[in-house]
Amino acid sequence: MQEGKRQIFSLFFRIFRAKNRRNILVDDTTKRCYTLGNKTTLCNAKERGVSMDEMKETVGNWREAKQFSPADENDFLRWLDKADTEEKLFSRLTFWFTFRGLPADQNQRYHLVQERARELRLWNGLELKLRRWQDRVADEYEQIGKEAFAARIGEDYADYINSLTDPEAAPQQAAPEPETAKPAGVQAWSARELSEMELPPIRHVVEGLLPMGMGVLVAKPKLGKSWMVLDLCLAVAQGEPFLGFPTRQHGTLYLALEDGKSRMQTRLRRLLEGRPAPANMHVMFQAQRLGEGLLEMLGEYLDANPDIHLVCIDTLSKIKPKAKPFENAYDADYDYMGRLKAFADSRGICVLLVHHTRKSKNPEDSFDNINGSTGILGAADFTIVLDKQSRMDDEAGFLLTGRDIEQCERVIRFDKARCRWVMQGTAAQLAAQRRVAEYEAEPIVRTLRVLLQQGDGTWCGYSKNLMEMGQRYAHTELAPNLQMLSKRIQELQPMLWERDTIRYWYNSNGNAGRKHNFRQERTDNNASVPVSAQLSLRHNYH
Repeated sequence: MQEGKRQIFSLFFRIFRAKNRRNILVDDTTKRCYTLGNKTTLCNAKERGVSMDEMKETVGNWREAKQFSPADENDFLRWLDKADTEEKLFSRLTFWFTFRGLPADQNQRYHLVQERARELRLWNGLELKLRRWQDRVADEYEQIGKEAFAARIGEDYADYINSLTDPEAAPQQAAPEPETAKPAGVQAWSARELSEMELPPIRHVVEGLLPMGMGVLVAKPKLGKSWMVLDLCLAVAQGEPFLGFPTRQHGTLYLALEDGKSRMQTRLRRLLEGRPAPANMHVMFQAQRLGEGLLEMLGEYLDANPDIHLVCIDTLSKIKPKAKPFENAYDADYDYMGRLKAFADSRGICVLLVHHTRKSKNPEDSFDNINGSTGILGAADFTIVLDKQSRMDDEAGFLLTGRDIEQCERVIRFDKARCRWVMQGTAAQLAAQRRVAEYEAEPIVRTLRVLLQQGDGTWCGYSKNLMEMGQRYAHTELAPNLQMLSKRIQELQPMLWERDTIRYWYNSNGNAGRKHNFRQERTDNNASVPVSAQLSLRHNYH
């Protein structure tokens, strides 16, 4: 397919060069070329109906084309490094293919522009634009003129070349520093060049969560991955937040290779909750494997729907190549994952693969539980793991790691009523919330709040006394025995100060046991004790 494309390009480019070579005139009636500057040729041209105005216009076009010709290869490379838009790259690519060099040189420059476009994450749109241009060339090649020439070459390049030849058009600048020689075909930059480059920021489908590139979503079977991916595709297609993260609205393609139309319809209706489905979300239920036409099929579909920037494949097992005998697992995984990543990068899109964890579990590293070799994790730009302690739990760990995103660990909960995952917060935030909830429900805390309120902010007594107060005010045993009570108070000591500014210390009194001392630094109990807790304790007291 690539070789065929190059042959077509080569044919069109030869036609363009023939029409714009010096002293060449094309008879639009016969489609034959004539050399200008020769009396015989001029007479033949007149006999065939070619006017002098047309001849002058053709010569003028050649002179206009000549001023666009860079001095040498280095001029092209320097100008290419400054290109930062799709239009500028398009102008350079079409100019060099149309007017300069042998096919081998054209291919080299094609790859240089291609690498620059991928670096800027512009190749997806640029390639589509080139294909459309290629389709138009066959019908438009006889219409060479200033307007058509400018459309193919780009006015920005004309301005640049004019500034090189016209001293008044460009400001005087200091001579550039000598550049390090680079062998032909080798892409390398000095550290200074890289540090001074103005590169575009990394783009995301979901800000802070899903960058452009290739990623993997991993979890045990039947854990809710498909619900999450479907919700993701809907959110991106509608430009709505996903798990609390903002999205950039794009078309989406969901390869639901384990589902059918009926199940997908049911799930869509559950998630949409009566709202209309977005027209820019697409669903496929069948696909070929890698190496058997998958990427070609996806490429054609994306060409027909250029707005699609998120492709979700559920599951990876359905499209990965069949294993070969005696093939190294790591090499095989890294190879096909590398092909998927190259496809995503060349298109400037995000490809998310849904995958499973292995049966054996490593409790120390959730990313080590990915089914297959480490080649899957190594080739992916980012990886998400959903991890549940128990299959029946509503909450799951959401672990994210990647090259261009910050590693994070959060907790999500599956809302069964709405059939979607909801972000709960970080693991640390949830642990702090649980810690506070346990503290507020602690009978010792409830009892101490009443005693300190009655005692004007202080209370002291033995463990036996505190146990009796617990029965009176909290209506429960504060601990199974006196020793456990003392241990539990010490465990609560940091939270007593943090939540209620209560200081605690004890005195040993021989056989009489440990005497506990509590003092609240604030005497305004209304400020330190929640109103709901005060009402509850007063009710219990009375």
